[in-house]
Amino acid sequence: MSTQMSKDVGCPNCAAAVRTEMWPGVCAQEHPELRERLLGETFFDWTCPGCGYTARFEYPCLYHDRERKFMVYLAPGGSGDEFRPVDVGSRFPQLAGVKKRVVCSPAALKEKILIFEAGLDDFAVELVKFALADMLTQKDGKKPVQGYFCEADEGSNRIAFSFFTEGEAEPLMRKTSMDAYRKSLEIARKLSREDEDCFEPVDALTARDMMQEYLADGE
Repeated sequence: MSTQMSKDVGCPNCAAAVRTEMWPGVCAQEHPELRERLLGETFFDWTCPGCGYTARFEYPCLYHDRERKFMVYLAPGGSGDEFRPVDVGSRFPQLAGVKKRVVCSPAALKEKILIFEAGLDDFAVELVKFALADMLTQKDGKKPVQGYFCEADEGSNRIAFSFFTEGEAEPLMRKTSMDAYRKSLEIARKLSREDEDCFEPVDALTARDMMQEYLADGE
């Protein structure tokens, strides 16, 4: 369920105490407008009503989509390790079968929402992203700093990503076939890395480790 709270936030510009609405828990079905704000990247926007100063006010947030059965915990600037010790499987049996992820940025939270809403496996998506990032480095001489899933279209057989590279202000769009995703899905399922009993990060480091394991097996 969604949870709401308010707290005073000091304005960095005028030092005024601004009563600020916060949503530590967001349920997609209960508050679709909050989902729209997360996808529109305005959820954490903050404005001082006194002086007009604007900033990004990020805080821990648990996003839950009951219909699609996934939860994503945002731990801004952290690894989410503080969430790992929670034995979700035994303490909350009603969450069995629910995908549980932890991310460290609003952009990564948005990406997970898009991936799961598209009905995709995020382990496989990360493997495709990892391969495309490597191609950017090896073939185009551009080193990706961040990369994000954008969309997938079975009709056109395309899956798309945006990459932010060193020295470039605008992201680069890269597409590949859904066949690459399906091959990555086979690899992800073979390695069987998901732990359904805890919140876990599934990111570029996960993809790197999976690919190293896959190559070490001589596949």
